[in-house]
Parts: sequence; C-alpha cells; structure tokens
Amino acid sequence: MKQIHKTWISPKIKICSSPIQGKGMFAISDINKDETLIIWGDCYTDKAGALFAQQQGKGIMQWDEYIFSYEISGNNDYYSINHSCDPNCWMSDAFTLIARRIIKSEDEITADYALWETDEDFISSWKCNCGSELCRGQITGNDWKNIELQQRYKGHFSPLINKWINKIGVGVKGNKITLRTIGGHKILNRS
Repeated sequence: MKQIHKTWISPKIKICSSPIQGKGMFAISDINKDETLIIWGDCYTDKAGALFAQQQGKGIMQWDEYIFSYEISGNNDYYSINHSCDPNCWMSDAFTLIARRIIKSEDEITADYALWETDEDFISSWKCNCGSELCRGQITGNDWKNIELQQRYKGHFSPLINKWINKIGVGVKGNKITLRTIGGHKILNRS
C-alpha cells in the first residue's frame, strides 16, 4: 500500500499510562497555542490503498476526499490520544493535530473524537469521564452534526467533515441529517 509520509510527534510529548484510559500523550514542557503536536502518517493512503486494506479486513477511515487511513498492527502509540469534550488540541488538516490553547507541562493531550468520527452507527462503549462542564457523556459518530460543536471547532474538524459542514451550513439544529453510502461515496440527506 502506498504510504503518504511517516508519523512525526513533537519532542515535547511523551506517551505513558493515562488516568483517562490506557496510554495517553502528555506534554513534557509547555506547548503554545497552534503549535504542531502530531503529524500522522504511516497508515495513511489513497483510495486504492484504502480499498486494498478493506479487502484485507482492516478498518478504514476517510479524512478527506482522497485521503484515508487504515488499521495497522503493532505499536500504535502515536494514536494514543484520549477523548475530552473540551480538548486541548484539534485538527489543522487531514494529518496534523495542533494545540487548541496553551498546554502546560504534564497535561494530557486530548482531542474530541467528534473532530473525525463519522460512522453513524458508532456509539462509544464507554462513558466519557472528562470532567468538563461541556461533557456529553456518550460519544457518537453523529456528534459533528451538533451546532454547538460546529461553532466551537469551526474549521478544525477533519477536512471531510469541514466540507460537509460548509455544504449543509451550520444551522442544522433540529434538522435530521444523515449520511448514506452509495457506490463508495457518502451522500448527505436532510429532512
């Protein structure tokens, strides 16, 4: 499979046990707002690579029109980002996570999974314990449709979600929006 590039993690980050769940990423020195934290790669590919991975039984995720990722086995520590409903990082493109605000040394790096999760059938098997006043409790593949989240994270979802939001507009509160797949393409339905 064609790889797009290798993964890079800021030298200001270490991976260790997390009180949230499993392993997590932690700042080992202060990180400025908008500073690059991670540039994901390795398991990113084009559409042909994603189809090949899917034929091998691997899960795939679409980040932009022609950018996909697929499950890899082995050490996946660079994907050890735990969820928070008030995260300290967000996306700047299909590969890059940047600091949403200043992150203090020893703080855990967190992301809201709404930034990239689009599987309408996804409902987290765990309850969120982020402790934020913004905590949603349950995380789903439809959270990106929430108008408050669209406004809070404007421009910092995955490029694919940003395009969907721009296409349907932010004023979706109260409307039912669904995505269905036809011939491998996600189609927006609005009712």
